[in-house]
Amino acid sequence: MQKRQRLDFRRKTQSKLEESWYDLDYDRELIIQSIAKQYNILPSEQENLHYSDWYRLVAGLMHDTPLGQVVRIRSEDNKDIIKNFDRYEKQIRSEWTAFRSQKAKETFTEQDKLETARYFERLFKGMFGKAGDK
Repeated sequence: MQKRQRLDFRRKTQSKLEESWYDLDYDRELIIQSIAKQYNILPSEQENLHYSDWYRLVAGLMHDTPLGQVVRIRSEDNKDIIKNFDRYEKQIRSEWTAFRSQKAKETFTEQDKLETARYFERLFKGMFGKAGDK
C-alpha cells in the first residue's frame, strides 16, 4: 500500500506571521476541487459543515490535489527547479507573489511602518554613525 504524503502548507518564518502557501478566499475554487477529489464530497452540499471541520478538510489535503500541486509550485525554493518551470508554473508563482504583496500592504499598519522605520534608522546609525552616537 502506497503511503500518502501530506504537504506542509505553512512554513514558520522569523516574522510575527506564519507564511502560508494558500489563502482560503483566494484559493476557494482550488480548495473545493481538492476536497471533491480527495474526499469525494462537495462542500456546498454539506449542510452542517462547521468552519473547524472545513479547516480540517483543507489541512488534510494531499499533494496530488489541485491545491497541493499549486502549493508545491508556490513554495518551491530550489532555483534550479524554478528556472525550469514552464510558463504556467511561473504564472502561478507570479500571481501568488502579487496577491501576497497586496495583502501585506493592506495589513501593514501605521505602527508596523513606524517600527520598520525605527529599525532601519538604528541599523544605518550603527553602520554609518559616529562611534560616540547611540
